[in-house]
Amino acid sequence: MKIEGMEPVEILHRLINPEESASSGEYHNVAAVEPFTPAKLHESGEDIHSLIAHPGLQEYALTERDVLIISLMWQRHLEQIGMGLDWAEICSCAQLNKYRVTECLEYITGLLERQIICFDEKIAGDYYLNPLILQSAQYNLSSGFILKTMGRDLQQEMDFMLSEQWTDNVDFLRDLKLVFDLCFESFGTNGSRGTLDYSIQTMCLNILKKRIIMAPMGLEIKSVFTEYCFSEYQEDLLLIVLDHQLHRKDFISIEDLILSLAPDPRYRWILRKQFEDNSRLITEEVICKQQGYRYPNKYSLSISDRILNKMGVITGEENLPGQESLASFFEKCEVRHRFQDLIISEEQKSLLATIVVKCQQGHRSDLDQWGFHPEKSQTKPGTVILLYGAPGTGKTFAAGAIANEMGRELIMLNVSQLRDKFYGVTEKQVKQAFVTMRKMALKSDSSYLFLINEADQLIHNRIQYSDTFDMTENTIQSIILEELETFPGILILTTNLETNIDEAYFRRFDLKLEFRLPNKDCRRNLWNLYLKNEIPGAKKIDREYLCQKYEFSGAQIALVIKNACLEAVNREGKEKLLTLADLSKYADLEQTWTRGFGKSIGF
Repeated sequence: MKIEGMEPVEILHRLINPEESASSGEYHNVAAVEPFTPAKLHESGEDIHSLIAHPGLQEYALTERDVLIISLMWQRHLEQIGMGLDWAEICSCAQLNKYRVTECLEYITGLLERQIICFDEKIAGDYYLNPLILQSAQYNLSSGFILKTMGRDLQQEMDFMLSEQWTDNVDFLRDLKLVFDLCFESFGTNGSRGTLDYSIQTMCLNILKKRIIMAPMGLEIKSVFTEYCFSEYQEDLLLIVLDHQLHRKDFISIEDLILSLAPDPRYRWILRKQFEDNSRLITEEVICKQQGYRYPNKYSLSISDRILNKMGVITGEENLPGQESLASFFEKCEVRHRFQDLIISEEQKSLLATIVVKCQQGHRSDLDQWGFHPEKSQTKPGTVILLYGAPGTGKTFAAGAIANEMGRELIMLNVSQLRDKFYGVTEKQVKQAFVTMRKMALKSDSSYLFLINEADQLIHNRIQYSDTFDMTENTIQSIILEELETFPGILILTTNLETNIDEAYFRRFDLKLEFRLPNKDCRRNLWNLYLKNEIPGAKKIDREYLCQKYEFSGAQIALVIKNACLEAVNREGKEKLLTLADLSKYADLEQTWTRGFGKSIGF
């Protein structure tokens, strides 16, 4: 939207380059403009007062000194985009003696309060308590002020793209995402994963709240706001938390939310009180806090499922196992085999029995009495297990047997469904998957055991990143590390490539069990298992010869028998039977792939 008359940005151009005629309509090359000086500006008194009195900037209550700063910052912006001014440059331009520190810093504080300028990065410290913080910062013109100088009305331009009126929850959720997506992509410090200038975020919130007021009473978000009589602060934080929860990479932390909504440190205490344990939002279960393991005093925020359901947002509860369908990245596994069906060494079977004992709730209550209660010690509430070793040695089979022995349903996380060509989507889906598993595990009647098969597709060594791709992949690893640290359920991960997994993971595995290639006795049992009596000629096969000559895994033995049978079944007459020669032929072919199996990871 254009403001009638000359735009503020045109007046700024005249102030920076007074030799140029405003009526010429021609702009010189910026590089050719002489450096700006306050003395030079004082010669343009009429333009200074035109800018101060401009109707589009009245809310900022500008002074002549402000115009000096704005002009210098605007020229710096044109010549070196992204480069701000430090406090000494501002003092010099405002013709303040930098040795009169109090006066200089008070002036900078006033510019911040009026949202004319902003920090070029997040400043968490309270510069009212410690004004010296202002001396180490860099400053730019705020995005909101720049828009106003260019005669742009963000709200009016946004209204053009939004629904005429919200009639249902689909309209609200669509426009919530659209408003913040547009602003993050256009003004965010790091695209859709960065932060917004306070002035831009305020415009976004005002657009959304105005539409909520205008919406019919049947709209879910309006009904929730009306029922709880939220304050303006509470409405703002709920909209931001909801957007981050549904559309950004992760839940927003309390610290980030406070800095986002209260750049003025004098008002941060009001927001901080909203998240105290006895606050209304927490006691009435409107907001949930999740503690981080790296920094115990830091919490991330999410809106409770109860409030989300009131808002008409599907929380994913319908897709949990036991309902009609599963989320796309979960698969419910049918398990029929039990512990006694495992063909592994007695040592391995004993260790697996220990795992079952460790996970039994009755034994957990005994550990509580011994002082290992999770709330009183470093003991985790759940159990995370790594089964590693050569392919085909029974790791996945064993996970199913553990689930069956404990009377639990086996839920497999489909890693291939989590990976997306857009890394931001992968990051979000990984977090959502663990949030869902966490909710399932915390249910009072939880009877699930979770499995991540071929876990090396998801977890691996962190890398020294050189681009956004590497940084995002490391962020995914950090999310998983944090989730494993406090996972409340029983989770089993399997891998054939344990050396590719970051060492930081191994501390988070409560038990680490290596599956080696089966010994001679196990191989004999496996040949006997897969050489079924229904196969013609199977009874005459020398199993002892096979188990001594070939050090195969169970999967390899099954594959050799299948391939040999496929050849034998194509013969006719008396020759249509399985022979030792058939098995030896395909066993020799498979033998070349057994090299390097059974390596230990050294712990």
